[in-house]
Amino acid sequence: MDSAPTVDVARDRRRPRHRLLHRFSILLAGAAAAGAWWATPGFAIALSGPSPGRSAVPVAVPHAAAPHTATPKPPPPAPPPASPANPPKDKPSTRPGVDPRPPREKGSDADSAVPGPAPEIATLLTSLGEKASTYESIALRFVCVETIRDSEHPNKSDSYDYMYVESEAQRYRPYRQKHSGRDDHSGPEVDVDQEFPDAYSWTLIFSPARQHLFKFEYVGDEWFALRRAYVIKFTAPLPYTSGRTIYEWSGKVWVDAENYNFLKVEAEPADQEDRLAQALREYRQATRFLIFQMARRPAGGRYSITFLNDYRRLSLPDEAEHQTFLVDGEGNRELTSFLTQRYSQYQFFGVELRDRFLK
Repeated sequence: MDSAPTVDVARDRRRPRHRLLHRFSILLAGAAAAGAWWATPGFAIALSGPSPGRSAVPVAVPHAAAPHTATPKPPPPAPPPASPANPPKDKPSTRPGVDPRPPREKGSDADSAVPGPAPEIATLLTSLGEKASTYESIALRFVCVETIRDSEHPNKSDSYDYMYVESEAQRYRPYRQKHSGRDDHSGPEVDVDQEFPDAYSWTLIFSPARQHLFKFEYVGDEWFALRRAYVIKFTAPLPYTSGRTIYEWSGKVWVDAENYNFLKVEAEPADQEDRLAQALREYRQATRFLIFQMARRPAGGRYSITFLNDYRRLSLPDEAEHQTFLVDGEGNRELTSFLTQRYSQYQFFGVELRDRFLK
């Protein structure tokens, strides 16, 4: 008689755990195939190893059992698309405080002299002669306030009622009386001694009756006071003596390229550069006492005036300045004095402008 089969109770108790480990090893094999760091061969063996009464049997993990296996390299990146012949410019920054406009190219018209063909000096002088006639037509028909300040009293200024009257020397001369601010005020003429021409006389330099006295030369085009300007060089017809007439000064005039209004004048006494060069040579060769130079240092001057007061689109004087300087042995110029004149509160009477350039 056959005996009943013997049941190994201990083995049957271990089977559920064995099945669990077996299933977990299969899970580790799938994770190793996917490249998970925790599904390494050592980790899988540790989890599947030895159950009671058995020796440790390594669990094969596909694609991860071989040591020192090189990690597969990622595919190379796709090459960048070919750039077009004319790539678009970078989009400008829109941050606060940053100009969103693209930068201007070097040498643009706004940053350099105005391009264009140079006008003929004869044609230019014809138009400037017409403009001088317009300035002359109002020379005796305005009054304004002139304020004078000098380097001797920089915190003090003197104001005068300023107008033009007829004169034989230049046909016109300035007339001044003390400014009071009252309409009914009338006083005696005040004589102001100055070593340079009066402000309004420069507007008559291109008068047809005076053009033949000067030598004019077209220099070029520039921007001044947001206006395109023709720059004209002029040479004085007379030597410098008193300096009170425009005939004793040489320099440059800036005139509006559109309507030929005056914009600026810069001038210096006639032949000043030649005289200063000769005087400097004599000064360097003069007798010295110890280290002190006994001769006088060469002296010179310069003058400038702007025309930024508008009347019916006609520009009138607004500020003038005269400076004097001394030259040292090295040729450096040291400012010694200045005088400024400002013109404001223009009033006109009986004026009817006839100027084809202002239409």
